[in-house]
This record gives sequence, C-alpha cells and structure tokens, in this order.
Amino acid sequence: MNFRYKVLLYIFLFLTAAIISSYWYINKISNIVIVEKDSLFLLKRTDSQKEIIKQLNFKKIKIQYYKWRLASLFNNKNFIPKAGEYFIPKGSSIKDIQQLFQSGNTYTRYFTLIDGWTAIDLRKAMISASGLSGEISLLKEGIYKPDTYNYKWGYSRQNLLTRMKLVQDELLSKVWKNRPKDFILKNKNEILILASIIQQESSNVNDSQLIASVFINRLKKKMRLQSDVTLAYGMKINGTKITKKMLKSDNPFNTYLIKGLPPTPISYPGKSAINALNGIKKSEYLYFVSNGIGGHRFSSTYELHKKNVKLWKEFKIKDSTIEKK
Repeated sequence: MNFRYKVLLYIFLFLTAAIISSYWYINKISNIVIVEKDSLFLLKRTDSQKEIIKQLNFKKIKIQYYKWRLASLFNNKNFIPKAGEYFIPKGSSIKDIQQLFQSGNTYTRYFTLIDGWTAIDLRKAMISASGLSGEISLLKEGIYKPDTYNYKWGYSRQNLLTRMKLVQDELLSKVWKNRPKDFILKNKNEILILASIIQQESSNVNDSQLIASVFINRLKKKMRLQSDVTLAYGMKINGTKITKKMLKSDNPFNTYLIKGLPPTPISYPGKSAINALNGIKKSEYLYFVSNGIGGHRFSSTYELHKKNVKLWKEFKIKDSTIEKK
C-alpha cells in the first residue's frame, strides 16, 4: 500500500472516529437527566433560544447554551419551540425538553366554580387564578354553572365565563322543557332565582328536593318565602346575624316582608339545586328548619313547625355546651 493510500485511510479512520465520538458525545449530553424536580415553564412567543436557556437555568434546570444548540441540531434540525406553559417532569433530559417544546403539548390548568358561590366569590377566584387573562365584565348572579373547567395559559376570563354560562343555560332549558303544566314559575330566570335560594338553604340532595317543594307550595298559596338566606344576601351579612329589626326592613331581598321571589339569584346554584326543580317532589310541607346535623325537619302546619324550631334551639344549646367542655 503506497503512502497516499495510507494517508487517505488514516484520514478516513480519523473522520469516522470523530463522527462516532461526536455522535456519542451529543447523544450523551442530549439524554443525561438535568431536571431534579417537576417544574412548570412558561415559554413566550418572543423568547429566543438564549432567553429559553436563561429562564430554564433560573428554574434550576442547568443547561449550557452550546449543549442546547448541539442537541437541537442533532435531534431536530427544524427545532422551533412553540409558545405556551409546559409541565417539565422530574428526570427529563435536554432531548425530552426540546421534544416537549416542539410538540406544543402545553400544560392544562383547571378552574372550579363552587356551588353556592356569589359573584363576589367568583370575581376574587378568577382574578387570583394563574394563567387567566383579560378584564372581567359585570358578573351577574346565578348565570354561570358551578363545575370544573380546563384552560391553557393566557386563556381569556371572558371566554371562560361564556363557557360557564352556556352550560348553565343548557341545564335551565332542560328543566324548563320538562316543567309540569301547572308550573308556578314563569320563566327560566325564575327557576334560576329559586334554585339559587335552594342552593343556599341546603347542599343535601334529598333535602333540596323537599325544600323546593316547600317554596313551590308557598308560592302557590301566595305565602311569603320567609327565607333567611335571601335576607342575608340583601343585607350582605351572615345568615346567623339576622335581627328582628332586619326582618321588617324594606330590603328587596327580604322575603319575610315581600311576597314572591327576590329580584335576582343570590348565588350560583349547582346541578342538584336546579334539578330539584326538575319534576318537583310532591309534598304538603310549608315549613322547614335545620335539624342541626346537616339536614332539615319539615312540617305542613305552623304548630308542628314551632315544635321543630324548639328542637333546633335545644340542639344548639346542647351543642354549645359540649363545645365549652
């Protein structure tokens, strides 16, 4: 073998070794674990590769820029990170992170509207919820359905409210469609108002149905609803702080003084409260009072109701005595 061929062979072997070594090195740095704990990462549309590295390092995911670039060229020549919020799991490598950013498989967040919340509660929760954007318009009571909703970072608060309203409208339409011929409530808004009262009176499904029957019976007889929760809402106080003077106030939510339903819903009623008005449970009840353990005692006469109230008061006295001990 002449000298020229030997030189070419050595060059070939050298290049082959260099390529294999480079392949081995880049593969190694691409796959070595660099994430020690689960982390959320927000990648902005305007972020450069250097800015991404800077932000990852800030989150204690240590990556050198040249290693990041080598890995991206080696694993994906058309590497283009997509904006969004990502969940980077513990044990991830540079390759894993780049594949995640390339995929656009962004992190899903969740917002929950709790049964019985008011517009004040909802506004506070939406403002404090991470990842939601935009202003909140005037919030109406009752019109949004309590449930858990998913969203991505940057999602509009207004869009989320629109979704909540649509599903509440669907539920109300179903109840309205199934209403009996002698239904005392005039429209879907009245269903919403009464359901919001039922929601605040009880979260117990069986009790909700009986409470619904009490209010329907009272409306049919043109009796006042006499609901503490409506007055408490109107006075902006806790229901346990209602005074005798308040019972005589001309507050529009004072159903002890004013006949019929209050002017608006007083909360966001959940599915159980609204469905309590779907095929009303028949009863002769006109009164109810708490039994002190999460349920209620029902009665069809005022005399029996007074006895039930006495039992409730005795329970409260007994309960407070036990607490003091």
